[in-house]
Amino acid sequence: MTDFQEAPITPAKPRSRMKLALAWAFGMALLGWLLSNTPIAPVIEAIHRPSITIWLLTLCGLLLSYGLRGARLQVVLGLDTHHAPPQRWLGLRTDALRVILLHNAAVNLLPMRAGELSFPWLAARELRLPMSRALVCLMWMRLQDVAVLAGLGLALWPGLTLVARIAGLLGLVLCWHGAWWLLKRLLNLASPGDQAATAGWHNLALKLKAAMLEPSHHRPAAWGLTLANWMLKLAAGATLLSAISQISWPVAWGGALGGELAAIFPIQGPAGFGTYEAGVWAGVAALLERESPLLAHVVGAALALHVCFLICAVCAACVAALLPRSFGKTKIQGDLPPRHPG
Repeated sequence: MTDFQEAPITPAKPRSRMKLALAWAFGMALLGWLLSNTPIAPVIEAIHRPSITIWLLTLCGLLLSYGLRGARLQVVLGLDTHHAPPQRWLGLRTDALRVILLHNAAVNLLPMRAGELSFPWLAARELRLPMSRALVCLMWMRLQDVAVLAGLGLALWPGLTLVARIAGLLGLVLCWHGAWWLLKRLLNLASPGDQAATAGWHNLALKLKAAMLEPSHHRPAAWGLTLANWMLKLAAGATLLSAISQISWPVAWGGALGGELAAIFPIQGPAGFGTYEAGVWAGVAALLERESPLLAHVVGAALALHVCFLICAVCAACVAALLPRSFGKTKIQGDLPPRHPG
């Protein structure tokens, strides 16, 4: 496996361009449908409703979440073990912070989650990682994000009984370990003659297995930073949604969670417009009565929150571009071999 910089650049295929056009059309159509059912005048008035304190709290929450993501990347990759200490900014490694901020902006701006492809390139350029290692790290962080978001939803979703919360969390743990067991079974059943025909899924499964076996991925600090990041980002989003739409904070928190879960949907419009607002609306609608007048303000509030997130991501990426670049003296070599028999 060669580094990302060495990979040839090939022009986009017609099928890829068609998928991209479909993503833009889907996102814009969904956003247009949502806005067509939302009165414009109340939306404009609602955007001016939050005080400067609310806006500052939201922005501070987002910025702090970026710092937590940078710290998480340091832990997941074990950068302090493999790299000489670089310059630091507010206690965070500038190389990890640059990767996180630039990658976050790409994910927020590009359709179809295409911004995820920036991570291997950024990790190779800033952290001197092999592409295979960067892909394993990205895979793990996304699995960890989904698990933490699902756990937060089960633990804090308004209206659930204690029994339902406990049962849901236990089910989540069982699903996590069950998926890991199934992955190992599939790899063990694959014979050398089958690998040529199943190279695609087999290589993916091997990378997932490497991610699951890498000790640094399972550090308690990595899970703690992931949990803190999502709790802070959801709290910041819920605070702004509540202030704009006048819904209660717990209901707004459900909407913020719905918006983040909508990002898992494989078809994303440009900058996530449409799918994010639909996720917020679905999260709020699940907690309000169907005929509640407050629902009329939710789409406008979701759009304002989305734009706030995008502006913050772009501004943070601009700051990241100005951070001093600093490379470690060593390079993390090779793929991640399993640490014990699978």
